[in-house]
This record gives sequence, structure tokens and C-alpha cells, in this order.
Amino acid sequence: MSLRAARLDTMPVIEQGKGILMAQHGCDPEEAFDLLRRASQRFNVPVRVLAARLVHSMHRPGPQALRVLHEALRNPQAAPALGALLDEVLQFALTLLHAERGNVQLADPATGALKIAAQRGFGTEFLEYFDAVTDDGSACGRAARQHAQVIITDVTTDPGFAPHREIALASGFRAVQSTPLVNQAGQLIGMLSTHYARPTSPPRRDLQTISHFGTLAGESLSTLFNETPADDFLPRLAGLPVGQA
Repeated sequence: MSLRAARLDTMPVIEQGKGILMAQHGCDPEEAFDLLRRASQRFNVPVRVLAARLVHSMHRPGPQALRVLHEALRNPQAAPALGALLDEVLQFALTLLHAERGNVQLADPATGALKIAAQRGFGTEFLEYFDAVTDDGSACGRAARQHAQVIITDVTTDPGFAPHREIALASGFRAVQSTPLVNQAGQLIGMLSTHYARPTSPPRRDLQTISHFGTLAGESLSTLFNETPADDFLPRLAGLPVGQA
């Protein structure tokens, strides 16, 4: 850890967050706090929580994910195009949660079904099986129904996951977490899931960070979708590449 980073760690979390924004955007302390304040009002999240999110993300994910987080905080309309944003969101989660595989699904506004729009590490069989998730046995289905983060530490012992065990084992994962992507109004926009080759329970702090990030990503995605008529949703989704298996 650098001397500068060590000094940052000894400061109150809001001051750390301000320091990160000052370094990233070349602004003064007052401007940095104003960014936090405006983001706090926009997302209805306390300034301290936003600052903690920035500090934690600075230590863990790569610079591209951090840039997306900053841009979402400052102005959701400045987020990258849909495909690029989905890839950034997924990479953020894979890095933070040390996951081997993962995917981002989008909720079809007409049916509520979750459709895979970005993925890493999965083959054709998995993508076809989970092409459109409508049940509540899978982790993503439960998270969609509950509008809450769901963690299955071992799919082989979870009773509700029983219908999906065969495809899970064939696809090489034993554990999964799913985090809803929601906008400010609480509407489900999509789902962010990470998968693990062994029984796993990610650290609580990391899960909390991903949960907060899900709100930012959901709002950014919602902003993009609001610029597109609802009838164009499926054509846009169908045209998205879903990453490399």
C-alpha cells in the first residue's frame, strides 16, 4: 500500500471519499463534497454510504469499473452504451466477488422474464437453459421475486434449487449469488449474478457493496431504457452479444 493510500485509510470515510473524487476529477474539497451531496439526493442514499462505496471500490475493482461507478454517481446519462455498461457492471462484480463466472440479465418489461444480456464463463447449454427465467427456484428467480439479494452457498444442498442442479453441475458451479438491479423507483431492471466452482459465501461487506452498486447500475440502465420505446426492448436485447463462453 502506498503512503498516500495509508494516509487515506486513517481519515474518516467521507473525507476519504472526497479525496478519491478530488484525485479522479481534479476538483477541490468543496466541489468533491458537492458531488457526494448531489449523488446522495439523487439516489436517496446517505453521503456516508456513497463515500464508503467509493473507498471500498478504490481498493478492490479495476479502474474501468471505478470509472463507471463515478460516472453513474455524477450523471447516469453519461453512462456508456447498453452493451458496454453491462460488460462493465459484470466485470465489477466478478472482480469484487472473486467469481469465476457470472451474468447480467435484463427484465422483460412485458413478461417480467429475466433474459441474459451479458455473461462470462458459460457455454451454450447454460445459456439456452436459462434463456428466459420465470421461476423462483433459481437464485436469480428468487431475487427477482423478493427484490432482495439471494445467496445460495451450495446448490447441491439447497432444496429450492433442486430442479436446476443438473445444469449447474454441468456448467461447473456449486454456489451463486444474485443481486437485483433496481432504479430509484424500486423497479426491477435486471439481475447481476456471480457463480463459484466450490461452495462459497462471499464476504458480507462485498455483498453490501454489490447491493449498493446494483442500485446505481439499475438507475443507469433505466435511464438508457427510458430513451427507447418499450416495443424496442426485445430487439435491442436480442442484438446484444452475451460475452465469451
